Amino acid sequence: MSRHQGWADLPDVLLHSIIALAGSSNLLTFACTCRSWREAFLSFPSKSASSTIFPPVLLQPDVPGRSPCYHPFGDKRPCQVIVPASQHSRLCYQIPLSSFCFLGASYGHLIFSSNRSCLIVDAFRGVSFSPPQIPGDESTEVYYGALTAPIASPNPHLLVANGSHSYFWRVGSHSWSRACPCDGTVKKIITFQGQVFGMDSNGMLFVVHLMPWIRVRMIGVSWGEISIRHLANLYLVACGDMLLLVGCRGSFPARGDSFEVFRLDQSTEQAKWVKVEELENWAIITSTDKRSQPLSFMNPERWGGRSNCVYYYSHDSEHWAAFELGKPASSRNNFVFISSGNAVQPVWVVPSMFSESL
Repeated sequence: MSRHQGWADLPDVLLHSIIALAGSSNLLTFACTCRSWREAFLSFPSKSASSTIFPPVLLQPDVPGRSPCYHPFGDKRPCQVIVPASQHSRLCYQIPLSSFCFLGASYGHLIFSSNRSCLIVDAFRGVSFSPPQIPGDESTEVYYGALTAPIASPNPHLLVANGSHSYFWRVGSHSWSRACPCDGTVKKIITFQGQVFGMDSNGMLFVVHLMPWIRVRMIGVSWGEISIRHLANLYLVACGDMLLLVGCRGSFPARGDSFEVFRLDQSTEQAKWVKVEELENWAIITSTDKRSQPLSFMNPERWGGRSNCVYYYSHDSEHWAAFELGKPASSRNNFVFISSGNAVQPVWVVPSMFSESL
């Protein structure tokens, strides 16, 4: 009769019984304990249920001042992960140093660049990989990056964008594809019901076709009597069976400002944005860095949050700011500075092992 040598050797049947009993605040710790426990979590038959109860976590890097020397790819810096359901639970991970330019975060991965090189980092698993160099010359700089799907999905692509072009790399391939410049430059993307939607800096909506070749198609969306000009910091958010556009009435989320949300209605010949008065049992959570994908989740009351709110994290005051939909913020502590610098700011993410089950 064989004997187990340690905790890592526990059989999957026992580990699955532990997963079934674990609360949302303990699942991330379990999945990140070691490789065998992570594999047990990924093979758990009901992990899709855990993805619906596990809220996003806050990745809080220790961002230093500008380093006097250049650090090559591979140097790491510790950061903390805070689980809302257990705010005293702080797990430590590593990300690249701030000498890399942060491009965005999606599906549990952070995306960085240095000149024409990119680095995709799974901070929760401690692994990273690099695509081929981006086409162009040494002056080519990109400012936004996002994944179209989880890395483990059948056809994930990495999008990076500069001021005039959008480049796509199918994960694992040997070259990049460039969308036709006349199609427009996509600044933000979100995957919703199997389609990849994008938006430019003017709030124009696009659909990105990845097969059989890269195509970016503009969608004419009617605003009716609604004006987009009074909205700032626009985001696309997938929320249940709705694709939402979130904007702030005011330059920054601050006292006196309010958030408005619009649902994309494609039931008519011309698509239109329809104002949403209530998010019901949903909440939206966004990062102070405008390049990171906003996230939605159900029943935030499970970890002490509130439904029908847009959440930000203010790294200056180290607290979460909740803006009830459609109502002006009344607290001075609600001011949030929106940034887009080179360094990673506190960012909300769904760890990769959970996003794979979505």
